[in-house]
Amino acid sequence: MKQHLTATHRITLWATALLVTASVWAQVPLKVDPSATKLVWTGTKVTGSHNGTIDVTEGRVEWNADGLSGATMTLDMASIKNTDLNQESAAKLERHLKSADFFNTAEFGTAMFRTATVTKIMDAEVGKPNFTVTGDLTIKGITKPITFDVLAWREGKKARVAGTAVFNRANYDVRYGSASFFNDIGDKMIEDNVMLTFDLSARED
Repeated sequence: MKQHLTATHRITLWATALLVTASVWAQVPLKVDPSATKLVWTGTKVTGSHNGTIDVTEGRVEWNADGLSGATMTLDMASIKNTDLNQESAAKLERHLKSADFFNTAEFGTAMFRTATVTKIMDAEVGKPNFTVTGDLTIKGITKPITFDVLAWREGKKARVAGTAVFNRANYDVRYGSASFFNDIGDKMIEDNVMLTFDLSARED
């Protein structure tokens, strides 16, 4: 009887330890490292496209036994840079993007993204997106849902989340050159869809 109770006790302790370990693992967030994180924007118009960067200033990545479980990130919209034009033309475009014609960074200095659901992609190929993320993207004080796939993995105490999200700027009242607001603008039209390609790096606190 004593041996039976001892064995049962051991099994109970072992199961409890597993549950506690899993719980702790799930509850520990990883802090985004802005210096190791990159976000590239791409905007397209009739006559071509432009691209550049936006700084990610802070964020969190949540990780549990099944992998990625959540994330948040804050973008410094005043940091928007152009990287495909010469210095003078880039500076002109950056001023325009920061103005009220586009993102009005004087009034809306940050943009934010927060996950609502994260779904694991079953049988994902190695090196291909392994999670589908749905969350809320806030730009110019307007919040809209957005869904995209990411590749997420661990590197020791670090986590990496990489992917491409596409948002419709018309949904955020970014009107300049948009056919959603203006008719007959011809080759001055700028596409509503903006692409954000990111590589988020986070580490345990």
